[in-house]
Order: sequence, then structure tokens, then C-alpha cells
Amino acid sequence: MTTIKINKEKNIGKVLLIVEGLKTEFYLIHKLFTQIFDYQYESLNRMLKYKKSNSKEGIESSVFVINTEESAISFIDDSNDFLNNMFEKLIEDYDFPVDRSAIFYIFDRDADSNKDSELITNLIKTLSNSRENEGFTRQGMLLISYPCIESFVASGFIENTHDLEFKTGSELKRFLNEQKILQNKIDDESLVRAVEEMELAFEQLGVSDYDLDHFSDANLQIFNLQEGYYEIKGRYKLLSLLCIMLLDLGLIQITE
Repeated sequence: MTTIKINKEKNIGKVLLIVEGLKTEFYLIHKLFTQIFDYQYESLNRMLKYKKSNSKEGIESSVFVINTEESAISFIDDSNDFLNNMFEKLIEDYDFPVDRSAIFYIFDRDADSNKDSELITNLIKTLSNSRENEGFTRQGMLLISYPCIESFVASGFIENTHDLEFKTGSELKRFLNEQKILQNKIDDESLVRAVEEMELAFEQLGVSDYDLDHFSDANLQIFNLQEGYYEIKGRYKLLSLLCIMLLDLGLIQITE
């Protein structure tokens, strides 16, 4: 029997999240890390507006969220000056040790915006480990979801989420609003359900095993399967990989 446990006492160190949006991602990440988990939260958006909440004295664990110059996955390329400058700003102005942090890139696979499959494939191969990617300039783990935040919310409240299909995140967002399934309802119980739904989706996709230290193999398998389905149906099956981040940080534990 599989048991899913939330570990609220885990020392996660410093965690940096790079997202593409301005509001939805920031809200959900803030809720996760300050209300379900009790960590310090900081954010700096692309307009350089800084926010700090749930401040802790002498804290060892904290989360910092920034976004890319524009809402497109191409802006995480290692040649992007804006993101490089943001990293420098975190180090110099906010004393946040980017080079010693677990880094996650949280992005959607959306046919209307992130269209370059070849670029995404290369980024998945490169950004495989949250703390080190030997031989690559960019550090961190890329988590591509279908779409990320909306699918995560859906998976916390809807059984067999992976059986639902949508073309874009906007369509899914409207569906969730109609069903009154909102981010502010997420709690411990829905978080566990989201993990269960992700594991079920992996099983349905034939992803029998995945290595958090080298997630690119499973990540690429999922991507190719989702792309193949989209080519036939013109829609993506819902799947959020946000729980992979929580598993990688040790905030969620799955035991048999």
C-alpha cells in the first residue's frame, strides 16, 4: 500500500523558483510555502517589485520567486541577460545564494505561447537536477506541465484528472472557475490528492519510474507522449509536475 506523507519539518535550504506569469504562480507558491508549509517567502517580479512575507529570524529554509522577462520559455535560455541580471540582483541586493540554491523553472506547455518543441526538448535535457547540472551554465530542474498551476489545482479536487483534456490553460481556468475549484481552497488533503493524481497519470502514461537526481529522462518521456497526443487530438491531457518539486525537496514522501 502506498503512503503519502507531508513533511512540514523538513529543512529545505534555499529554494529559487523561476516562473513565467505575474499573478497566478506567485499566489499559489506563496500559499503553498507560507500556509501549508511554514517557510519564509520572498518575490521579485519583472517590474522589480519586491515582496517578503512570513519572515523568520535566522532562517535556514526560505523560498524566493522571480519571473522571466516575458511569459515564454525561451527567456530562460542561458544567454538571456535579464535573467542573468536578476540572479545577480538576488545575490547582491537580497543576499540570496543563487549558486547554492535548489532551482526550479515552472512553465506551461501551451501551444499558443511556448511553441518551440525543439527548444523545450533541449531545455528538458539540460535542466535535469535542481541543484547541479554538470557541464551546463544554467542550473536547476525544468518542470513543464499541461498546464502547471491550473492542472495542479484541478488534481487536488478532481478524480482521474489526467482523463481531462484542454488545448490551453485559459480554457482550463474557465472550467475551474465554473466548477468553483479555486487555489484558495488548497489544503493538506488536496495536496496529498494532487500527488496521488500525478502518480496515477504517470502510471497511465507508462512512466513506471523516475529519478529525481536526473529527472530529464522521465520528463522527456512525458513530454513526447503529451506531444504525440496533442498531434492527434489537438489537446493536452492534464498533468502538473509541481509535485515533483515538493518530492525533490523532501516536503512530500511516498512510501510503499
